[in-house]
Amino acid sequence: MSEAPTSTAGSTEPYRTAGPAGPGTGDSAVDEALLAVVDVDQLPLREQLSVFEAVHGALQDRLADAEG
Repeated sequence: MSEAPTSTAGSTEPYRTAGPAGPGTGDSAVDEALLAVVDVDQLPLREQLSVFEAVHGALQDRLADAEG
């Protein structure tokens, strides 16, 4: 798993995302979306926005599928 550079609200511990060695979430669509943002900070800002928009859309789609 890889550490994200920020903390969750109200916590001093960095949150972790699923990574190549991480356990994942058990949902392949969510895991794939999380992997897309692992190294996003290495991209130029405009490309980061594109990645975040794509991941946001994928997660919204997965949530809609789960809600039925």
